Amino acid sequence: MSYLLEVVDLKNLPPAETVLSQREQAFYQTLKLPKRRTEWFGVRLALKKLLSARTGKALPDFTLLAKERIGKPMITVGEKEFSIPFSLTHSNGYAVAAIAPDAKYIGIDLEKIAPRINAWKTDFFHPSELTQESDEFLTSLWTQKEALVKLLGSGLTVNSFDVRTVNGAPVFLGRALEIYTALGSPKITLEKLDLLPGFCFSVAVGK
Repeated sequence: MSYLLEVVDLKNLPPAETVLSQREQAFYQTLKLPKRRTEWFGVRLALKKLLSARTGKALPDFTLLAKERIGKPMITVGEKEFSIPFSLTHSNGYAVAAIAPDAKYIGIDLEKIAPRINAWKTDFFHPSELTQESDEFLTSLWTQKEALVKLLGSGLTVNSFDVRTVNGAPVFLGRALEIYTALGSPKITLEKLDLLPGFCFSVAVGK
């Protein structure tokens, strides 16, 4: 398997000081909204469990903080960067982390299956993607698209129509295609997993 996953139940979290580094604890104290604090902490717990199992280091040995206020965080051990492809996601009481030791890029997304307004469907999905109409299909399609966006590392810089999944295969256009090409056009494997009941989960791995 080219990736490893860890799921954390956000209702059962350990004390922060047993997981977070001192720098993380300082930032954690600045987060005022309980939901934001819990999700921020939960994805770090999930990721650190994977890193600890791989290296034997204690959870607080790792620090996961963005260089700036926004942007993808960087893993460090002490003052040194710990380089490994990773991705994080959370939804409705769960956090998930993934690492891809044998790949170059990874993106994951978890979403609870739920009805959504029609405008959501028409605003975010190209007609070529809409081969079914069920809530589960649309939620799964969204997780596939989000996993691909995270793999590209493009964030909000791409239009949702430029990242498509047609019958389970990734399709990039416009700005998304430019980013994909700049990454070296990696071969992407896109998978849907039954990770949690009532949720859709997708993982995209690029080699």
